[in-house]
Amino acid sequence: MFHLDHLCLGVRDLAEGVRRVHEETGLAYYDGGVFAGGIANTIFPLGEDVYLEVEAATGPIAERAPAAQWFDGVVAGGDRWMFWSLRADTLEEMAAVAQRLGGEVARRPGRVQPDGTQRVITTAPGPDRGLDTCWRRGLPNWFHRADPATNPDRGATGHGDRGVAVTRLEIAADAAELRAHIGAETVDRLPLELVAGRPGVHAVTVRTASGREVTLRRDPADL
Repeated sequence: MFHLDHLCLGVRDLAEGVRRVHEETGLAYYDGGVFAGGIANTIFPLGEDVYLEVEAATGPIAERAPAAQWFDGVVAGGDRWMFWSLRADTLEEMAAVAQRLGGEVARRPGRVQPDGTQRVITTAPGPDRGLDTCWRRGLPNWFHRADPATNPDRGATGHGDRGVAVTRLEIAADAAELRAHIGAETVDRLPLELVAGRPGVHAVTVRTASGREVTLRRDPADL
């Protein structure tokens, strides 16, 4: 049984993308940091250890790494949902997922946070297979956090209305494939609504600390 972990929204300019999300939803956020290769993010806590990361390639265009250049191309037409992810409670669960999907449990450097510390990402089925095995089909990959206290949803925000729960997540995917991919029990527990259209995330609805429900709707990326 797995848990919703996070969603990724790609934007062309980080500051402008964050401003749009905040103006539309009123959700609180904080600076997440920078990944190797020139991609930075801002984190919007959504509650219950779920979060939204808004990401953009940064730095001079001519100096961007191949991954950042690819990212730029994906979001050339505007904000796009990139992927969604689940969280496993144990490494044993992660290993079982990786074996089933023909990948591996990968540990790799994560983002360097504003305070200079660097996180480590533990993911499956691994970065080399996640795109084809999961994201292009509207399916999630998996993450594991040995210390729940490090979950980005728990970070301190300086302003805005903090998210406390995801109440609806609209996904386009083959229903049978999704159920087989994450398990019937997980499908039935998550606030999923299957919709038509390009595979991927289409919208997320969040209940806030003030009792409002806000929805962020974008097109999924053509990956």
